[in-house]
Amino acid sequence: MFFDVHTHSADKSSNCIYNLSYNHRYDGFFSAGIHPWLAEEIEHQIEWLNCVSASKNCLAIGETGLDKLKGPNLKTQQMTFIAQIELSERLELPLIIHCVKAWNELRGIKRRLDPAQPWIYHGFTKAAIAKEVIDEGMIISIGAAVLTNLKLQQAVIGIPTERLLLETDEASNSISAVYEKVSELKNIPLSDLEEQVEKTVKHTFKKWIIG
Repeated sequence: MFFDVHTHSADKSSNCIYNLSYNHRYDGFFSAGIHPWLAEEIEHQIEWLNCVSASKNCLAIGETGLDKLKGPNLKTQQMTFIAQIELSERLELPLIIHCVKAWNELRGIKRRLDPAQPWIYHGFTKAAIAKEVIDEGMIISIGAAVLTNLKLQQAVIGIPTERLLLETDEASNSISAVYEKVSELKNIPLSDLEEQVEKTVKHTFKKWIIG
């Protein structure tokens, strides 16, 4: 069974977590958060997030995080990010992270707040910091970039399989293609990869009813 832990496509199978957009509805399992690009004037977004995150189908908060290339100033992003960390902790839901050029700042917040809930660094492509992310106790979620990004392919080999999740994000590629590539890179049977990812999914997204 292939699990897609972050997708923007509502047409995917039931074994996916759909990234719910503000004021939208979705009948399957989803995550909900305020993206750092939209971290200004969040009053109505916070009301919406507090409402939808109480749903039995909301499996995670996010995506949320920090982005130095797009969105409002970093201080505003940090305030919005911290509000969602607090929500994640209160609801005991994992946090799906968007991080662009802001790893040091994001790591600093994590160390200061010391959250109990799992953090998933989604859409991970920064091979140079893979060990640092693992050392911070985070889970790395790999998407379609692994099909072509040679540095990421090398990094995947060294990431413990139990700390890996897989996703499609906004790519048109199938989640099976991502699984197959990671299986090839790690030189393990596809069935073994499926089994380990399912274990990590069950441990991380405790509200996900599988099977």
